[in-house]
Amino acid sequence: MIKFNYALCHKITILGAVTLASALLITGCKKSPEKIDLSSTHTTEAETMAATTKAPVETTVAATDPVGTTAAEPEPSSGSKNISTKINTYSSGKVSIAYPSVVNLPDAEKTAALDALLKKNALSVLDAWDIEEAEDSLSISCQVLSADRNRITAVYTGSYTAKGAAYPTNVMYSNTVDVANVSDIGFDHFADPYTMAGYVLSGDCTFYQASESQKAQLMNVKNETSLEAYTQMFTNADFPLAGDFPESFSYENQGVIYFSIPVPHALGDYAIVMFAPDSK
Repeated sequence: MIKFNYALCHKITILGAVTLASALLITGCKKSPEKIDLSSTHTTEAETMAATTKAPVETTVAATDPVGTTAAEPEPSSGSKNISTKINTYSSGKVSIAYPSVVNLPDAEKTAALDALLKKNALSVLDAWDIEEAEDSLSISCQVLSADRNRITAVYTGSYTAKGAAYPTNVMYSNTVDVANVSDIGFDHFADPYTMAGYVLSGDCTFYQASESQKAQLMNVKNETSLEAYTQMFTNADFPLAGDFPESFSYENQGVIYFSIPVPHALGDYAIVMFAPDSK
């Protein structure tokens, strides 16, 4: 900044004073352009891939934060604990399946591997259930419960109606991925299958998001399956697939373990059991 000496200012000529004042006025009028906030462009613009009439359509929506709500894409940071995800949608015929992909993991190679694993698992129902995309109806939504540099946990829910079926079947499956190893985390990582089988058959069994009338019926229905059958079911739960599509899927959220069991259609086709280790 120019600092004026008062005595010196009196000695300069009128012309010099005018010239100096004009220069200062011109200089003072120059401002740096305001920084434009582009974050909204990441959250409002969906990237959609063009497709032919017969080809599946892959649609990408805005980035999401670890609990599945819309958020601006953060800049990659090696010191950041959380990572972000975005929801993509596979569409073909009467089939629509949402699935996540990673947004801001600095390792591009690992990002690609994680994206491939998440997509493969989400779409695995197509082959597992022999879905005819032009005839069968399948609509699956995805909620990312958590995403950090250790794990990504996604829960899929929706409905499936086979051609000619009298009614739709409610669908639920989940996928927990080990980010560092790019691998699936299964039931036995959260709890012992035999112990959880005993818990389901006990009077302490707690059902998640079930009405009081549903709980009363579920407490009876659950006991129609044996300890051995539940143990086998939980042993074979979750991804990676090892044959038939699992009857049970599990995940952990904020220290509580959740896992599904099959129930009659009148009770919703599946029920979610919740187990809080600290309270037992």
